[in-house]
Amino acid sequence: MLKPYRMIRNTLESEEEKRLPRDFGLLCWNVHKQNLGDTFDRFLGELMERYAIDLVAFQEVKIYSGRGSVLDSFHFSLAPNIRFLNHVYGVLNGSRMKEIETFPLLSSHREAMIRTRKSAIFSIYPMDNGEPLLVVNLHAINFRENTVYNKELDAVFERIRHYFGAMIVTGDFNSWNKKRIGFVMKMAGALELQAVEIEQAHLIKSFMSCKLDHIFYRGLKLIESRAVDVGKLSDHNALYARFRSL
Repeated sequence: MLKPYRMIRNTLESEEEKRLPRDFGLLCWNVHKQNLGDTFDRFLGELMERYAIDLVAFQEVKIYSGRGSVLDSFHFSLAPNIRFLNHVYGVLNGSRMKEIETFPLLSSHREAMIRTRKSAIFSIYPMDNGEPLLVVNLHAINFRENTVYNKELDAVFERIRHYFGAMIVTGDFNSWNKKRIGFVMKMAGALELQAVEIEQAHLIKSFMSCKLDHIFYRGLKLIESRAVDVGKLSDHNALYARFRSL
């Protein structure tokens, strides 16, 4: 019932090889398994147009083979952590152009009580300058002790420790205490990643005054960012950032 499924892909037919534009928009959002309704599709479509989104990094995505969505207009890959009945859940990277490569990572530890694992996904995209961009999207383990949290986060960062190009690391880090925040910042610092300073930061999902969702980057110029109020569509608001290739 809770066994994860193989990685799910949506690849669009295209006669031309597209690259990210020099200025591109990223939307990071824990959609709280609420992404299959018409209201969600309309809202996401509006966000895509308003902020000119080229990349999405979603957590807690719910996929059902019998229903399409606004995401069908994107190339996307989903790294599952749960399969239940006809639905698959996980983290999703999507883009307006085909990625060069994508691979998933499943946590070695399970959540307490519910016994589910967490997943991360790593995707490489072509930028306008011919260089690759690595986008890492993770949903960190939550209901475990900090030592397990650190081990699982370190496993994610270990996969990218020897990657030297432009990079974005984003997602729901479940960084709900100061020790977790400290470890996240330590790992980011080791890779020379900068934290995106989000405008409207009070909208970012927090617990005990610790923010759960983050965007880190390197090898890019940050142009603008903001947290986007999504109302009742999710228990997390979305994070938007616009970058420029160097």
